[in-house]
Amino acid sequence: WIQLAVLEGEVIRRIRKNNILINDVLGDYSLTLVDSLDSFIVFNDKEGFETAVRNVIQHVSFDLNSKVQVFEANIRVLGALLSAHLFAIDSRFGFKIEGYNNELLDLAYDLGQRLLPAFQKTKTGIPFSRVNLKYGVPNSETHETCTAGAGTLILEFGVLSRLKNDTRFEEAARRALFGIWNRRTSLDLVGNVIDIQTGQWIHTAASTGAGIDSFYEYLLKAYVLFGETEYLSVFNEAYSAILKYVRDESGYLYRSVNMMNGGLMSGWVDSLSAYFPGLQVLSGDLDTAIKSHLLYFNIWRKYRSMPERFNFYSRNVEIASYPIRPEFIESTYFLYQATKDPFYLHVGEMVLQDLESYARVECGYASVKDVLTKKLEERMESFALSETFKYLYLLFDTENFLNKLDDNFVFTTEAHIIPLPAKYLKNSKETQKYNKAGNSLCQIYSKVREFSASISDRPDADFARELVGFEDQSLPPLDPHGHCEVPETEPLVMDVSFGDPIPEANRPAQQLLQYINGLIANSLAGLKLELSRRADRTGYDVTKVGYFKLLPGQIFEIRDPSIKDFWIKYQTYETSTIRVIHNHIFYEDYSDYTGAIAAFGPKITEELQVSNLVQILPLSNGCEPYSSDDENIIRDNILLINRGGCTFVDKITHAQAAGAKALIIA
Repeated sequence: WIQLAVLEGEVIRRIRKNNILINDVLGDYSLTLVDSLDSFIVFNDKEGFETAVRNVIQHVSFDLNSKVQVFEANIRVLGALLSAHLFAIDSRFGFKIEGYNNELLDLAYDLGQRLLPAFQKTKTGIPFSRVNLKYGVPNSETHETCTAGAGTLILEFGVLSRLKNDTRFEEAARRALFGIWNRRTSLDLVGNVIDIQTGQWIHTAASTGAGIDSFYEYLLKAYVLFGETEYLSVFNEAYSAILKYVRDESGYLYRSVNMMNGGLMSGWVDSLSAYFPGLQVLSGDLDTAIKSHLLYFNIWRKYRSMPERFNFYSRNVEIASYPIRPEFIESTYFLYQATKDPFYLHVGEMVLQDLESYARVECGYASVKDVLTKKLEERMESFALSETFKYLYLLFDTENFLNKLDDNFVFTTEAHIIPLPAKYLKNSKETQKYNKAGNSLCQIYSKVREFSASISDRPDADFARELVGFEDQSLPPLDPHGHCEVPETEPLVMDVSFGDPIPEANRPAQQLLQYINGLIANSLAGLKLELSRRADRTGYDVTKVGYFKLLPGQIFEIRDPSIKDFWIKYQTYETSTIRVIHNHIFYEDYSDYTGAIAAFGPKITEELQVSNLVQILPLSNGCEPYSSDDENIIRDNILLINRGGCTFVDKITHAQAAGAKALIIA
């Protein structure tokens, strides 16, 4: 195969020298065969996997006078070869091939070396978008490349470097990735198209869709696979900017905005951006993922497919084709894995039935030329087998070993499965300097209503239906009562300013001090703090102070005495009522105290093993150290004291020094 022409049962080959829509993908090698190698793993077809591997070894060569796109060759071919190699050599997964001698890895290494010339003769480290597999980069090659094209190499190139002990690939991919990121704007947004020689942005639209999409994906997945938190720190900054400037106020829609000022640049979303809810699941931002997925769910319901481009202002199709792309079903799969909500199984069933009804032909599944008429096209993209049907199969095959695999692995952007053994992970001091212990908890899925059974029971479930103008009354709203609430969006990122900015020359001396673990603010006057919501929704962390960014695990210490009034004004408390029983000689009575549970210190998760709640008479406010006689009374008991006179920290410090198990401030 080169690629399938499914209506006639033939193959598609490279055509017309300058037809990049075809030639960027097809390299005169057996693309579909290579790209679908690890699909046999998902389908648990050991015999088919071994046959496909031997066919690749026998028939595939990259010694070709063929110009290909670096991005496509990397994700479809290099990733597939690395994935199949890792399964072919590892007996843990049950697909080890006897007599296999690293031939796929050798092919991957050969291809990688043929792609490396794209990184040469570039002043920024960002590669040329296309390279000739035999002769390198032509002198006439364009200097333009998209963000995703340069920023979606680190997984495959990184794994190749580690398997072959050749650092050239990972270093080149890393330079390209940070060559893009280091040219972000002050809003932490990156654009769509950049000049690889000047580093100037050519197309300044920032979005989650085509041209940028997998840049964000590979930042997070590089952290997941390699365990190097520098990638996570960059992802967190980039993701915060997306939710702050690209996401609209409803929380459902991710637009295309100007990277310089956040202004709206277009009124459409594309089908590639349907991957983003799945990435949000991986990042732990589950509720946000549920909302963004509902938009694409309703687009699919409206057209029974996913048009390449949908205009959310006119609520109509802009580009009507659908080449059986996987992004929507990919997000559906990840959401089901995270929630186990049967709603997502029904979504998958809908997609499968629709594809069977209009795209199924004798030799496969044809791309849809027009989602309105369902006219088909003479082409089946290789990603239909490597991604779309792989995710559909995994969605329904709940017992598949990959759904239960507790191992270090990721799905690449082409859904190639990369299980990387621990021996290939770095553990150097250079890596450790980034590994600060930040908050890495993910949000636990909880139903919106106590007795709800599904996503469809959300009070705002039908809001996305209105966004896409879905008016087909034959398909009722998700809510059986037709009720739809306007969603409330909790800000992921917000700014807090302490007065107008102060010129550098007029700032207090030593206002901000940097040290290895973070920042110290002796005065907050004129500063702007950026607060980012934690993934587990338990609160917000300070992530930026003025122009200084705080990495996960770093500390922001405030020593400004004026913060006390601000803290008291905005502090909220979880309250609890405590009943104190008084045992007198002839009778028993009690007193009830309503108090706030401390926002700091360890949480009491089980009954304290104490015998008494004690007071020091006359009732103390706990602002001075206790005497030795007092300590004998306090030790191993709960101490009750009065408010006022000093800070809670002082009271706690003295009580703890006296041996108290807990402290109640009444």
